[in-house]
Amino acid sequence: MTISEILETARAGSHPACRVCVWRPQPGLPTAFGVSCVGHGINWHLKAKAVTFQISQDPAGTTPATTGNLCGLCNSANPTDRSAQQGTQLWQAGVERDSDVGGGSKFWTRHYWTNAVMHGRSDGRLQAARSACTAVLRDQIVALAPRVIIGVGTVAAQSLNDIGFLKQSWPAFRQTLRRAPHCEHATLPNGDVVTVFVTYHASARSVNQTVAALYADDVENLLEQRLTLLPTAGEARRFLRHHSAATTPGRGMRVLLLHWLDIGAAIRAAHGLAA
Repeated sequence: MTISEILETARAGSHPACRVCVWRPQPGLPTAFGVSCVGHGINWHLKAKAVTFQISQDPAGTTPATTGNLCGLCNSANPTDRSAQQGTQLWQAGVERDSDVGGGSKFWTRHYWTNAVMHGRSDGRLQAARSACTAVLRDQIVALAPRVIIGVGTVAAQSLNDIGFLKQSWPAFRQTLRRAPHCEHATLPNGDVVTVFVTYHASARSVNQTVAALYADDVENLLEQRLTLLPTAGEARRFLRHHSAATTPGRGMRVLLLHWLDIGAAIRAAHGLAA
């Protein structure tokens, strides 16, 4: 199936995986659903392949619940959507360089956003819905054949593990996330090798509680070492000025920048550019 067909059947609840899903659409029961933005990201209405493929959790209770749009750039305009704002800031600081001709938008035009769970209701049955929805996620990955997959958070990691694009489970590699994302390589059905990263979700709760607790003095030394190696690091240095180490959110975001500098290097390589 094409991405358009996959999303159409998932939205309607007629994808084979939807038959056993506790969050499948039902008459009279509001159910959030979100799709990747064609304004900023890849135009999935066409027969195109993605370079990057990003997986989050589900659309319930967040901006996509009302807009149906999973775009980090679009959703950053919502002042309450910290996940979109912080996720976009990390992407820009980790992936984009001042020296990029035409700006960083070219990276988004081959990017695809999705969720591990396509529908959402925030009724406590996330894991049951996630388990059913893994087939939909796999279909999307196979259809778009990306070069880099980024899973943000435990739910995305669980689904990638279930469908075989991630060999290790979150509990097995969580301790390695202290200073870098988890990284593996997987083989797509067409024979192509895809680089798979897993990092923390950029939500306020994740950044302020889980990730900020990982901060220590070595973070500043590691960041300086990484930025010194870059030909231009204006985006990253502006990020660091905005996210002060004197604040709890700032400490969490500085740890996550170490993750996104690794992810960004792989994304740039996938686009044929130097780190």
